[in-house]
Parts: sequence; structure tokens; C-alpha cells
Amino acid sequence: MKLHHLRNLVAVADAGSIRGAARAQGLAQPAITRGLRDLEKELGVPLLERHGKGVSLNVYGQSFVVRARSVLLDVERGRQEIEQIKGKGEGTVNAGLSSAVFLSLVPEVYPSFRKSFPDARLSLVEGLFPALEPQLKDGSLDFYVGPRPVGELDKFYTLQLLFRNQRVVVGRKGHPLAHARSLRELINAEWIMTGVRQPVEVEFEEQFSAHGLPAPRSVTETMTTLPIVALLTSSDALAFLPQQWINSPIFRDSLQEIRVGEALDGPDIVLIRRSAMPLTPLAEKLAVLFERASGTPFTGRATGAAGSAV
Repeated sequence: MKLHHLRNLVAVADAGSIRGAARAQGLAQPAITRGLRDLEKELGVPLLERHGKGVSLNVYGQSFVVRARSVLLDVERGRQEIEQIKGKGEGTVNAGLSSAVFLSLVPEVYPSFRKSFPDARLSLVEGLFPALEPQLKDGSLDFYVGPRPVGELDKFYTLQLLFRNQRVVVGRKGHPLAHARSLRELINAEWIMTGVRQPVEVEFEEQFSAHGLPAPRSVTETMTTLPIVALLTSSDALAFLPQQWINSPIFRDSLQEIRVGEALDGPDIVLIRRSAMPLTPLAEKLAVLFERASGTPFTGRATGAAGSAV
């Protein structure tokens, strides 16, 4: 099996046709076709289904292309790693980060990394682990920093605790319920549901049931930063959000905490990477900066889902 066989398969998957794959690769169509046939012969199964609009991956192809992408990404990372070991501060680092991390750690980490590696290409994607996990698994992302996933983490990953976190009740500046001091006073308010677990309403309702209260009826579900900010600032809606939202200068003039007396625990903030594949030097440098910015001394070790060293 050769690398160009894997590249051909990925190109066909992306283009949806052999003609498009040939164009993207700068090759003749017969070359792509021969490479795919060689790959199918070696695997002993067909990978494609042909139809009027082109080709698509069958169940075998859909499974194998995930591995093919991962191999190609790791080969490219290996090439970049050699260049970085040679002393070049070039290459690409891809990290998945939650909104709380963008608000709390990135303002310190980003300028420090840029100062040390001005020629590096940095890709920072917002999201939570369930949405970003496929990209982390296939190598599209180097690591993830954000809320700890719910449940047992696959042994494919290692996890390091960065810091414990808390949620607060957040509303617009000058909210009519700003002087409330308990969740009971907020039950009849409009609420925006966000959370780490699915379904989101279970996690939301638990914040109230933990204190013997019924959940509010007037709720809207949304998960990403911009819709949350737009709804909070344009209405009297409230939300449970990580405390970093209130501490950030970005929202200082538009959002405020409603200081209820109940404790509102939030998920730990963790760093997750693939166990079997070391980070490139540049990715390792960025991971170290996140660890130090969180107040976690860098030890070169990661921790498992239960917090023990692995």
C-alpha cells in the first residue's frame, strides 16, 4: 500500500468524482482509477459505488478513508516535526477550544506563542469535545482544551486536568432581576439552555433540581458563543455560563452576573490529546502555554479520565 493510493482515495471522497479528484491532484483520470483498483485489490473489497453523478464511498470506503486521512495527516506532521527539530519555527498547529478557554486562557497564550513562533500557522476552532472528537481522532486537531467530557474517556486519548471551573447566572447589564439572590426568584425568567451533555435539558434541569426547585418552562436552546451573546444582550433571558464570561473584558459592559446563593458547579477544564501519537514540537509548545496559563505546572505527563497519572 502506497501513500499515493491513500491520497487518491481521500481526493475522490472530497471531490465526489474521479474527474474532480484527478483535477485536484494534478493527475490524469486513468492514474487515479488504477490507484484505486490497486488499493481495492490489496484490501480485497470494493471501496466505491458508481452512479450517474459520479462516485461515492461504500461502507468499506467510508470506514477506510478515516484511516487514510489519519495516516496522511500524521505523515505531514512527521515532515513538519523534522523541520521544527531542525530549528525552523514553521508548521501548522490545530487546537480545539471551548468558549471558556478562548475567554480565559487564549488572551495570555496567543501573544506568547506568536512572539516565539511568528512563522507558524495557527488554527483555533471553537467547540466542545463531542463535536470536535472526530477531528481529534483522525489527527485534524492536535489537541483539545475545554470542559471534561461526560463519561469514561476512550483509551485512545490522555487527559490532563487544567483547572476546576464554576458556572454563574448571566444576564444583560441592567437586567430587571439583577438583585435576585436565589434561583427560586429566577424560575419564571426566560432561560437559554447550554451545556456539555446531551440532551442539554437534563443538565439544565439538574441545576434547579439539585436545590429542590422545578425547572423553568420558558427556555431556548443554543450552543455557540455568538447566538448566546445575541440573545442575552437583546432580551431579558438568562443562562448558566462558565465564570470566564463575566471575567472577560469583552463582555464587561454588556453582561453581568446575577449573584445567587446556590453553588453552581461547572465541568473541569482539561487538555486532551491522542495517546499513541506525540505532538509536534510546535503543538507541544502551544499545549505547554495552555498548561502554564491555567496554573498547572508542566510535567510532560497527561492524566486519565479519573485524574490519575498515565
